[in-house]
Amino acid sequence: MVNNSSLDQSIFYPRFRDTEPLVASKYYADKYNCDLAIPSILGIGSCVCYTPLVEALSLKLGRQIKLFTGQLYSYKAQENGYPIWENNPYIETIINADQIDENIMVELTIESDNFCQSRHIIENICLAYGLRPRQLKGSLFLSHEEMQWGLKTLSHLKRPIVCICPYGTSASTTESPWHLDNWLELVNYFKNKVSFLHIGNNNFEQKMFPVFTPQTTIRQAMALIWASDLYVGFDTGPSHIATAFAKPTLVLWDAVRKASLEEDKQEGFSIAHLRRWSYPQNQNLVILGEKNKEVLEDCLEFILKEVNSFNRLSF
Repeated sequence: MVNNSSLDQSIFYPRFRDTEPLVASKYYADKYNCDLAIPSILGIGSCVCYTPLVEALSLKLGRQIKLFTGQLYSYKAQENGYPIWENNPYIETIINADQIDENIMVELTIESDNFCQSRHIIENICLAYGLRPRQLKGSLFLSHEEMQWGLKTLSHLKRPIVCICPYGTSASTTESPWHLDNWLELVNYFKNKVSFLHIGNNNFEQKMFPVFTPQTTIRQAMALIWASDLYVGFDTGPSHIATAFAKPTLVLWDAVRKASLEEDKQEGFSIAHLRRWSYPQNQNLVILGEKNKEVLEDCLEFILKEVNSFNRLSF
């Protein structure tokens, strides 16, 4: 078991420390004869943001790398424990840090923001190692069988297929129409025009939608996102996955909710959250002070534009 008291305490540690950036990560990588040490007690999206670092280092070295990490926190029992790294051609082998000392991953997580915050999180991570990412998006890989499974699972749905994920740590609270009502209106607006795939949950509540809602593992969710045509969701793990697969992606940012979570980490984080986490290739919409459902209108316009593009390409 991970030392939960240590993990809980970590949120009170300053993100910017006197030590060099990622000094513990570099120390443990060297100690266990690995090329990289990467924390695993992170959200799915945060883990995806480390994948371009693996790719960049592997290409610089001209070989596959040896990775030191733990199993993805909270998902150990669900699948193989390394869903973000599975099928990654840039990795030769993974050394399981949890089998050595589970507190190592706690330590690496505590220091995971201890680098310059001026750019996107992917650029920040890579620059801490003197590298630049090839692309500003995740580096994820599905097997041939997984892609076939994703396509087969969605084969009963009329295309285009819109994948929605109305969840996330910073998703709108129950007082907001973006908790459920606007999502239902969005689905109803495109009734009989597109098909919807509903994925994810917030570990406490499964929102009810009259659309296809399969229960999935992380890898299965990745395959279904890949097999969909476009994606709309809050700034959460599946949004990073959709971007990694270059899907037309719209991400919703609840400014008040996101800012309060970021500011708790370190004074000043709230002003940097969009700069650090949003992808410029996506449509990024900030929810703050809507008067007449302006954000919902923008979502409908985004989907309609992508649907029209899909229909033109179908002929």
